[in-house]
Amino acid sequence: MEILDKFILGINDTHDASAAIVKNGKIICAISEERVQRVKSAGGFPQGAINECLKFAGIKMKDIDYIAVAGKRAVPINMLGLNSSLELKDYIKIQEKMRKPQFYGGEKKSYSDLFPNYKSKGKTYYSLKDIPFKETRELSLKEKRQVKEYRLNFISKKTGKDLSQIFTLDHHLCHIYYGYYASPFRNKKVTAISLDAGGDGVYESISIFNKQSTHKRIFAGHECLLGPIYTMITLILKMKPNEHEFKVMGLAPYAKEYKKRATREFLENILKLKGFKFKRSENLKDLYFYISEKLKHERFDGIAGGLQDWLEKLLSKWVKNILKKTKTNTVIFSGGVALNIKANQVLSNLKSVKNIFVPPGSGDESLSIGACWALMDKLEKKGIHRKNIFPLKNAYLGNNFSKKDINDFINHPIVKKRYKRIIGDPDKLAAEALLKNEILAICRGRMEFGPRSLGHRSLIANPSSKEMVEKINSSIKGRDFWMPFAPSIIHEKINDCIKNNKKCDFSYMTFTSDSLPKIRKDFIATLHPSDNTMRIQSVKKDMSPSFHRLLSLFNKKSGLPGVLNTSLNIHGKPIIQKPIDIVNELLKVPEISINNIIVDKYFFKLK
Repeated sequence: MEILDKFILGINDTHDASAAIVKNGKIICAISEERVQRVKSAGGFPQGAINECLKFAGIKMKDIDYIAVAGKRAVPINMLGLNSSLELKDYIKIQEKMRKPQFYGGEKKSYSDLFPNYKSKGKTYYSLKDIPFKETRELSLKEKRQVKEYRLNFISKKTGKDLSQIFTLDHHLCHIYYGYYASPFRNKKVTAISLDAGGDGVYESISIFNKQSTHKRIFAGHECLLGPIYTMITLILKMKPNEHEFKVMGLAPYAKEYKKRATREFLENILKLKGFKFKRSENLKDLYFYISEKLKHERFDGIAGGLQDWLEKLLSKWVKNILKKTKTNTVIFSGGVALNIKANQVLSNLKSVKNIFVPPGSGDESLSIGACWALMDKLEKKGIHRKNIFPLKNAYLGNNFSKKDINDFINHPIVKKRYKRIIGDPDKLAAEALLKNEILAICRGRMEFGPRSLGHRSLIANPSSKEMVEKINSSIKGRDFWMPFAPSIIHEKINDCIKNNKKCDFSYMTFTSDSLPKIRKDFIATLHPSDNTMRIQSVKKDMSPSFHRLLSLFNKKSGLPGVLNTSLNIHGKPIIQKPIDIVNELLKVPEISINNIIVDKYFFKLK
């Protein structure tokens, strides 16, 4: 069969919108819309991300052969970017003014009733002026068809593509395909699972890939509330849902056993598991008010700890039951729940799990890539072969920046006023700065895909200074005190730092790991203080030669095989995309102080 060079444009137009371009199975570029719009979790049609992907690929829209759209259900609130524009008070308002009347009074209220004058923080692109501003499940069949037709016609008009070139793909299949084809596992039978808060009306999905990479879905259900409950308790703890779940996860280890017991036991009674199927309690009328009432006398740390314990226990049991059914020992895990790195560590320690892979950016932003690969399976008869889909080499899938972008940074008045350009090897200069306990910002190479900074859009510092945590938080990040930073360690030294069960790929910060006692003093600023775990990035030379070289030089000077690494952004903003974002979002804030900055091959030092 002839292999055709075809360009596929992948689109995710829900929350955490994104775009990807794939040519004959290879990812050319993948970008989250939030990085372009500079709005956290930006949703809707990802026009900005599409433009950046096309620009990086050096092609125009006319060169795109097919469009793969993640999700068969078109959801107006996602298409309008509602989630990214809501504040904590708005989420509480939804529960008080819409959910409560609905569940306890039988009133049918909608988002349009609550936010009649809604205006997105970012660019919405979808207008939906003639379609009710409601949740999909509240729409009539006629309205659902309207929204679906509007969505496809809009994409067709925007891209200039015929409807025959545009395909919608099942939400969870996109998660599954992304996880499987990003993984290194081929020529063996594997189980791929997806778990989230309800894409396309499904919470949990289980698939098998055989040795020939042929896919078979064995189950899809809508009873598993692990994701929704975690999100709702995030709100109950007065943190922003769909964004601050990681804060709850970070808070959990601080809780003593006696404080978390009540929460864990309560949750165990509202969701049961038999085999690989879940059954929720009949008493569970709603999540927010029911759980709030039951946990109103519990401490916030105990709630977080009990929730995390419950998630880990139930998820582990589910995976063990699945593997017994599928007769496999290799797991691919994707979907929003796979962002829980503490739970991923627990799964990796299961005896029934021989290998486990969690891809970078396993939440909805990766759906654009998964949609491309799922479509390739669908189009194989047209000569687009799945065998050309190779495992991820790295997570640097975003765009780079131009000489103009560099010059815009260098010549900006704020940069000229506050920084002095230092001539020399930037990596050597960086190593010397780190030895002096100075903070360093890095912006070079292709941008990371996903929620983690992996050394190309990062703030790094000496990991052995305990004071560095407070220094970074007070001068730049403004994070909650209980949130740990992460270490980036050269791959050759990983086994000297963590209990490596060799089941996991630590390249993408998708797992936590137990640190070895002998390195805890040296990496004190990157440890979770309550359990001595670390969210480690293993830096391989072939993945990022520049970051690996910097770490190696620092190791030679200090004896430390890694650094503290955190994302280059301020709290509540996306990770920066281009150098000018450093100026606009960090340096323009008088309180923020960054000692040194690497932009491409240039090194800048604070005057």
